[in-house]
Formats: sequence, C-alpha cells, structure tokens
Amino acid sequence: MAIEYILSDKKVPPKTETGSVLDKRLKRVLLIVAGILGAELVWLFGITPLLPLSVVDVSGISGFDKAILLAQGGINSRSSFVTVNAGDVRKRLEAFYLVESAEVIKQYPDTLRILLEPRKITAMTLTKIDGKTCPVYFDRFGVIVKIGNSAGFSTLPSSIPLISGFIFSEPALGTRLPGMFEPFLSSLARINAASPELLTAVSEIRINRKAFDGFDLILYPVHSSIRFRVDADLDEDTLRHMILMIDVLGAAEGVQAEDIDLRTGTASYGDKEAFSG
Repeated sequence: MAIEYILSDKKVPPKTETGSVLDKRLKRVLLIVAGILGAELVWLFGITPLLPLSVVDVSGISGFDKAILLAQGGINSRSSFVTVNAGDVRKRLEAFYLVESAEVIKQYPDTLRILLEPRKITAMTLTKIDGKTCPVYFDRFGVIVKIGNSAGFSTLPSSIPLISGFIFSEPALGTRLPGMFEPFLSSLARINAASPELLTAVSEIRINRKAFDGFDLILYPVHSSIRFRVDADLDEDTLRHMILMIDVLGAAEGVQAEDIDLRTGTASYGDKEAFSG
C-alpha cells in the first residue's frame, strides 16, 4: 500500500512580540496571586491557630467576673485555638460551684464560645458565721452556691423556702450537703417550677432527723399556727392537703389542733412532744 504524504506550504506564524509580553505578564500576575493565596493559607492554617484567641465569649452567668470564670476554665491571655482542649475546659468549669453544666465550642481559627448553665437557688437556711446569723443558699443538688452577700447572683428568686435543721461546721461555697437530702431538694425545685404558690404558703420547713436513719419534715404554714409532719418526699399533693386542712379546721367550730401528721395519707392529730424531734 502506498502512503501518500501531503506537504503543506503553509507556515505557522511566529508569536508576535506583543503576545509574548502578554504571556509573561499573565504568568507574573498568576505567580503573585498564587503567592498571596499561599501566604494567606499559611497564615490562616499555620499561624493564626497558634496565636492567642481573639474572641472569647462567655454567656449564661450574669453578675460575675468573667476573668474568674476564664481562670477556672484554664483560659488565659496566651491560650490559642490549638492549645485549648474543649473537654478539659468543660470539666474544669463544671467543677465550679456556680456552674451546673457547660458547653465549650471552638470556632476555627481563633474563637472560643462558652455557654454556661448556672446553678439555680432552690432553698436557703440560716446559720451562725463569726457569731452572726447568715443566710446560706443551695441548689437542687445540695451545693452551696451563695453565702450572705457573696457574688454570683445579681437577683434572688422572689420566694425561697427556708429550711431549718441542717447542721454546719463551716459552710463554704461549693460544699455539698449529704446525699440523703438531694431527693428532698430536687422535689422542692420541681414544686417551685410547677406551682411556686404552694411553697409561698409555708414559712419554714424543718428537717426532723429520725432516731436511726433518714428524716421527715415539719411544715410551718404562713397563716396558721398548726404544724404538719410529712414524709421527706414532699410533693404538690401534700402541700395542697395541708392547705385544705388549714381551711377545714379554720371553718370548724370547737376543733383546735396544733400538730397534724400527714405521713399516713390521712390526717391524724399528734401531741407537741411528738413534734419536738
């Protein structure tokens, strides 16, 4: 088979001087742009995460020094995105007496956001400190969150149940009451969230220790001299029963009662000695 070669006399025109100059300029521009982008990437991914954080936002607890909270979390002026361990910061903050839970969010490359859920005051008691009567406040877990005028709560709840019968040696912020009291304090928190008006009907709740183990409660109503003994697992129904009994006895003629026991589910009269605890 014969192979035919066709030769063309057309010549490829040489690049013009103008085109060559444009190519060189384009290459220079591309090199400059690539250099700038590379420098920015190095700054963004290699340098910025190592620099001190530029934004540290703490929210959730008002009326308390932010610097103290950051110090508790281990955050200082040298902390960077790389050096901060969000899990460690969370654990350290949750060990602080004012914090119930914490969420720590790192936002690349230089931002840290801390969301705090503060402990809420559930009840208070009165105790002697340096010879003076001082209020001590605790949350639903029995953690002491405020003593007297200590910092941490810019405003207090409008109604705080007064508990008596606790025994303190030297109360301190962050101290936790014995675990036996936690279910009782948790029930107070639930009642206060659902029906706070029921707790406002009680001027004092007294812890009455049993001879061997556990405790029950003695309620002192606001508008009655009658005392009510109830189980430690206080609930809304018990308080409503107490209020009903006060109304019934107040309307009854010739019936005088000073102490009523509601622990059995039905009201029974008791003598003063039975309530002396």
